[in-house]
Order: sequence, then structure tokens, then C-alpha cells
Amino acid sequence: MAKAKQITAWVESTPGQLGRVAKALGDAKVNITAFTAYGAGAESAVRLQVASPAKAKKVLEGLGIRVTEEEVVRVTLADKPGLLGEVGSRLGQANINIEYAYGSVAAGGKKADVVLGVSDLAGASKALRGI
Repeated sequence: MAKAKQITAWVESTPGQLGRVAKALGDAKVNITAFTAYGAGAESAVRLQVASPAKAKKVLEGLGIRVTEEEVVRVTLADKPGLLGEVGSRLGQANINIEYAYGSVAAGGKKADVVLGVSDLAGASKALRGI
């Protein structure tokens, strides 16, 4: 389990915004290693983990996009039933709220990376030791 830096691009909730963000980062040779995007009214959050957060932030701000930075938990899990439940249970027992999460397993993959925005980063690190 590792702490990771995440940037969030706050964009208008209109068609093409994810493409605009991803293309700008690609053109700048910034690799996206994880992302989630969702709308909430007139504004959408595009949460990104990238190879170079400082460079990504500069690129996106150059487009007039508001960018915030957060620390999140990134944990690699074996692809087997019940492990995500164990993560959620351990954090719940430690009274740590999961504010959002995203992850995926490639077809045929053996492991998944799960990203968790949590209310207590240090507490999550302790709660998830050994997973």
C-alpha cells in the first residue's frame, strides 16, 4: 500500500472534456496511470494519477482548467474474491471513511490497483498493512 499524489481537473460538464484533458496530457508526454471522471451538476471532476503531477498541473492550468492536488491511497490487490471487502472492512473498523474509490483489473490479470480517497491517510496506511 502506498500513498500517491492525485490531481483533479475541474472541467465543465460538457461533451469532450475528458478527451481535451487526456489529449493535452498525451501531447505533453504525461502518462496517465489511473483515472476516474464523473459529473456533479455543471462541473465534472477528472481525477488522475500521472507520471508527472507537476507537469500535468502546468499543462492543464495552461488550458485554463482549475486543478487541485490530493494524496490518496493506492493499494495493489490480488485478483480474488473478498479482498476489496477486506479493505473496506479494515478501514471501517478504523473509523476511516472512503470518500471515493476507483480501480480495475485487466482481462486475465492477476492483480488490481485500487485508489482510495480517504478521510485519514495515515490511519488508512496502518489499517491496510499486510494486504
